[in-house]
Amino acid sequence: MIDIKDGRMSRSLESKIYAGIWCVVGVVYVVGIMRARSYSGLPMLDFRVVGHMACTLIPFLFLFLVNNALLIPRLLATNRYGRYLSLTLGLVLIVWLLQGGYFFYEITRHELPQHIKMHPGPRPLLPWPLFMELICDALIVGVNLAIALLFQRFHDRLEHERLLKSNAESQLSYLKAQINPHFYMNMLNNIHGMIEIDPEKAQEMVIEMSRLMRYTLYDSSKPRIALRQEIEFLRDYMGLMRQRYPRDKVRISEEFPDDDSISGVMIPPLLFLVFIENSFKHGVSYSTDSFITVKLEIAEGRLTFRCLNSVHGTEGVKTGSKGIGLQNVGQRLDLIYGNAYSLEVHDTERTYLVTLTIPTDETKNIDN
Repeated sequence: MIDIKDGRMSRSLESKIYAGIWCVVGVVYVVGIMRARSYSGLPMLDFRVVGHMACTLIPFLFLFLVNNALLIPRLLATNRYGRYLSLTLGLVLIVWLLQGGYFFYEITRHELPQHIKMHPGPRPLLPWPLFMELICDALIVGVNLAIALLFQRFHDRLEHERLLKSNAESQLSYLKAQINPHFYMNMLNNIHGMIEIDPEKAQEMVIEMSRLMRYTLYDSSKPRIALRQEIEFLRDYMGLMRQRYPRDKVRISEEFPDDDSISGVMIPPLLFLVFIENSFKHGVSYSTDSFITVKLEIAEGRLTFRCLNSVHGTEGVKTGSKGIGLQNVGQRLDLIYGNAYSLEVHDTERTYLVTLTIPTDETKNIDN
């Protein structure tokens, strides 16, 4: 996520790169002058060399500062490309004319080093030193523009990632908000059906439901929750559902790992509830023997959830008729794990099996 600190760090890095480049240019220039003067027996450094260096480099530095501090942020960054191009060309031309004036001034004073004086013979269209200065002016603008665009792309990428993360978090919040009403609707229907059969058991179910509601309202609001708490919630939920069905007709079993093997493992809350809800909704029949088996295991850095239930004729869950809950859990898995999870459904005439596998290495740290 990009913030003010990220922006300051990137601007500081960009400034350090520019400072480093100018330091290299200054060092190369001084070394070149010292090397040339060493052959003539002159002092390698004196005030004359410093003054000539300042007159040579100041136009380049002025060109860089105007382009970097004014033209790029005010014109190029605001998509006024035509105006930026025209003003940049004008700025390069002005700086080059100033450099040309200084060049001819040095010629009249006969103070140019011997290796850059005009030689007899056919004169070129443009003196070589002036041509090189024009090339250097263009290089300064080009390098400055390349670095600025590189950092602008870096900023745009960070902003794009921030927007993607913000959008994903908004979608997760929306999907999670849909889970609770879906869960409550199913539970209220279960209690309503039990009131006519066994009022006392219905009262117990209301009390147990209040404990489940506390979990869904408070604990499940976190992005990650301990797997141990999620297992306790699933046990309570399945225990509540057992009270609704006759034990001789409906076999409900679960197999969860022990607390030691799941210590420190964090998962998104209410990730498995939808599959278990659907197994009760579509896999249980009062007139026919039914079964529901839930199994959770951890092996080789992967957490595998399996939910197997019986299917009765056309009442079974079919892969092509997914409800809101299954659609939500699929979207949540895509947003949280991307391609790092697998969700498989095996549907036969008599059984319906859901197998969900997620990585545990992404669930080790608490995400508050």
